[in-house]
Amino acid sequence: MTTHQPVLRPLLALAVVLIGALVLTLAPLAPADAGKGKAMAEYAQTFRGNGTLHEGCRNYRYKYKITPPEDADTWALETFLTDRRGTTIASDGILKGAAKAKGTSRFRFCRENTVPGRFKLRGKFTYKVGFDTFDGWIEPTFFRLRAQ
Repeated sequence: MTTHQPVLRPLLALAVVLIGALVLTLAPLAPADAGKGKAMAEYAQTFRGNGTLHEGCRNYRYKYKITPPEDADTWALETFLTDRRGTTIASDGILKGAAKAKGTSRFRFCRENTVPGRFKLRGKFTYKVGFDTFDGWIEPTFFRLRAQ
């Protein structure tokens, strides 16, 4: 009588090794600072208080403050204003070299196509270090504009 070694156990071990290698190969690589919990909110902020929604088309100011990483070659802050319906009614852009890192900017929109109420000012901050680009959303600013 001959004894045969079970074939199932070595095949199972090989399958586990191959699946593990495949998972490690296909898993996305996390950026170096992913584990540190860094968010773009530490680099840019927007500010706007409550106010009045005027008749006609007007400029509505908001403040911003940008503190980019020290190694950033260039940066940009894109801002988007949405009304209580979730409709984007205005946008703006602040670029290194074209604007100061702290200042005032504005949105222009018209009362005819805007409803009074709560507004949300969102911002997307982007910066480059060499050929690498990093971007993400900052903390939104909420404010109210009441009808005149």
